[in-house]
Order: sequence, then structure tokens, then C-alpha cells
Amino acid sequence: MALSEDESELDNPEAYPIKLVLEHAAAAPETPSTEAVRAKFVVGADGAHSWVRRTLGIAMEGDSTSRVWGAIDFTPLPTSTFPDWRNVATVNARDAGLMLIPREDGKVRLYIELGTEDALPRDARGRPDTSGLSPAALLDIARAVFKPYTLETRLEDVEWWTAYIVGQRVAARFAEKRRIFIIGDACHTHSPKGGQGMNVSISDGHNLAWKIAHVLKGWSPMSLLDTYEAERRPFAQELIAFDRWYAEGFSAKARAKLVADTADGAGVALPGPLEAFLSFSAITTGVGIHYGPSAITSPHSQPESNAESEHHAPGPFALTPGKRAPPHPLVRVADRRPLTLQTVLPADGRARLLVFAGALVSEDDKTCLSGIERAMNGLVEKVGKERFKVVGVLARVGETTTYLDVPAGIREDWTSVLVDAASPFSNESGGAYAALGVPEAGQIVVVRPDGYVGAMAGLDEVQKLEEYLRGWMI
Repeated sequence: MALSEDESELDNPEAYPIKLVLEHAAAAPETPSTEAVRAKFVVGADGAHSWVRRTLGIAMEGDSTSRVWGAIDFTPLPTSTFPDWRNVATVNARDAGLMLIPREDGKVRLYIELGTEDALPRDARGRPDTSGLSPAALLDIARAVFKPYTLETRLEDVEWWTAYIVGQRVAARFAEKRRIFIIGDACHTHSPKGGQGMNVSISDGHNLAWKIAHVLKGWSPMSLLDTYEAERRPFAQELIAFDRWYAEGFSAKARAKLVADTADGAGVALPGPLEAFLSFSAITTGVGIHYGPSAITSPHSQPESNAESEHHAPGPFALTPGKRAPPHPLVRVADRRPLTLQTVLPADGRARLLVFAGALVSEDDKTCLSGIERAMNGLVEKVGKERFKVVGVLARVGETTTYLDVPAGIREDWTSVLVDAASPFSNESGGAYAALGVPEAGQIVVVRPDGYVGAMAGLDEVQKLEEYLRGWMI
């Protein structure tokens, strides 16, 4: 893989500055086994031993010693006496621990911590050798952890197993000259205890994908791609810090050592696995991610015109630039169907303009909405309608109000007019404006294509939104 050094080529989104030579391992005899290709972008999603990362010479920073894990999928026999096969569970013994995750058809997966790589023999190349491990060995360790409960199974009921080595590390950088990127395990590795491997990797990919798509469509400048590393690397570092802390709470050996290293064991307050997981649920669920200010995340926490409003007292579900738009029940005006805010925020590559337009009950309300429509039409014409969808969210509606009473500039179609109201079909609907921190007078919220709030402005501050969108849209 070779990347051009020509700055003009690198800055041109239409150029193909990357040359790769692909090797076809299954090439037919007497046919070429290699192929040279040109690419605009390369994304290395090739795991902890990433070839892309190593080719770029990107170092992994973090713990110098890796830990060894075993994972095994099998079906326990009915004679097994452990009571919680159908629940996610962590089990700690005196000198070992494991995590149990139920699967389909009565199967379970166990993650078993086997110690550090220093305890393993070395192969001919000096690398830790896991070949001495086997499914029978993993099951024997698990049986010892489960005592006095029993684990009974047959080797033929083992569907899959592996042993692997992983350290808590983060790549020194996630990108090379806005053209080559690494995502997932290629740029951060950690234990499986927090269940974050797939979650965080998919979020990396989603964060990067919409930005590359915007550049390729000509909607955004190349500089938009700088925000991938700026947003995802700090979160990866936060995740590794959590994983390191959580690992200490999970490991029976670590807990015992902490007590031994503390005078008389006094003052030891290391939480157990469940308590630790719940304490950091904002990280483990992903909803607590908070991206810092950038071209695509406004530094303003709330519209200036509403800064003194009591409705803007921050709450756990308040709309906040840099955080995911939280789910909350609403009602669709056209058919009075209850749905959540997430329903109108699909990952289709477009941003959303949520227009919290206030009430639509009186003629004065209609006049007010017409003024909002004129301002929104000007914004749409300047930025381009194909790049986002407008969704109207009303505070109240009259008994005879239909979605057609909402000006066309505040809705795209019949599905895009919602109201903050109780529904006879849902006991959870209502109270969205208050929960989301929106004043009843209304405001406009830009939700990025990845579902994160980008900016917020009062209904009379459309110019502010235009400046924000011009910061990352061409």
C-alpha cells in the first residue's frame, strides 16, 4: 500500500491517491495472483493485528502486558446445577473468574480470564503460544469457578472455542492524511468484560462512513474527515480507562491483591462487576458519549434566546450538542400513532432539522408557523434540501388539527409532523418538550446523520444554523 505525497492530489476528493497490491490467495494455477488497484480511501477494519495499522507505522499505546482469554460456546446438559444459565452473569472464584452470556437454543458463551501472556510458553518466533489450550481445558477451568455448582456438557456439544491475547491499548492516531483510516480493534483493544468490542467498532464505522459519504457526494469538504479521529479517539481512551478499572473489579485476583496491598484492608471500595457495570452504563450503552466542540458540533449548549428559560434546566434526556438525540415517545399527527423520536432519525446519510415549532391551536399559532416556514425555506434553499429532512414537532394541537395545517416548509411529508401529546395506545407518551429541555415556545435542533445533536437555535436564530451548516457543508 502506497499513499501519494502530492498535496494537490490528497486534497482532491475525486483523486485516487492510494495504490494497493492485492494478493489472491486462491488464484487458479497459471493466473496472476496479484492485482494493483487505485483507491480514494482505505478503511482498515482488520482487527487487533491490523496490517493497515502496521503498514502505516502507527503505534499502539497502553499496557505493555497483554492478558489471555478463552471463549467457548457450548450447550450445558440439563443435569448442570448452576441456576443462572439464562442470565448474563459474572462468576468469581478464589483465583479465576468468568463471564456467562446466554445464546440461542439453550447454548451459552463463557469468557474465561486465563492470566497474563507471561504465563504462556513461547513458540519458535518468541510469541506467546496458546496451542496447549483446548476446549476440555477451558471447561475444566470453568467447572472450578462454578463450584459448588456443577457444569456438565459433552465435547461434541462444544460449538466453537478460541484462546486469544488482548491488551488495553489505543492507536496513536486513527487516520493518515485524510485518506487511510483504522476502525474497531485495529485502533483500540480491550478485554471482553464490558461487552464493548462490537458496539464501539460499529460506532467507529458509522461515525466515519457518513463523513466519507458526504465528501464523495460533494456535500462536505475533506476537512470533515478530521473529525473522525477527533471524536472517536478520546472516547476510545475513555473506554480503555473504564475497561482497566472494570477489569480490576471483575478479577478475583485483582480484588484480593488490592485488599492485601491496603493496610488492614481498610477503605477498600472496589465495586463488584454488576455495580461497576451500572456505574458506567452511560459508556457501556453508548448513550453517554459526548463529543467536544468542532465544525460539526456547536459549542453552544442551548439557544441564546432561551438561555434564561426554566425549561432548559439540564436533565438526563436534555438535547445537548455532541450527545445522541435521546429517545422519547411522541405521537404522529397524521394517524395518531405513538412512536419514538428515533423513528424519524434513521441512519440514511441525511441530517435532520427538528423544528420544535410550539403549539398549533389558534390562528395566531398558524401565523407564527408561517413565519418559521419562511425562515426555513431560506435555509433549505441555501444549503440544499437533499442533504437533510425537516421534521416538525408541535407542543400541542387542536382537536381538528391535521398534518396539512403545518406549513410545507416545516414538514417533508405526512410522516414528519409529530406532537408532544399523550396517546391512548401508549402510557409513556407526553412530556417530550420538558424531558428534552425544549421551551414550549420552540427551538430548532440539527441532528447529524449519525444521530448526534450538532447545534441548537431559537426559532428566531436561523442565521446561526446557516453559519453552523456552512461550517461543514459545501
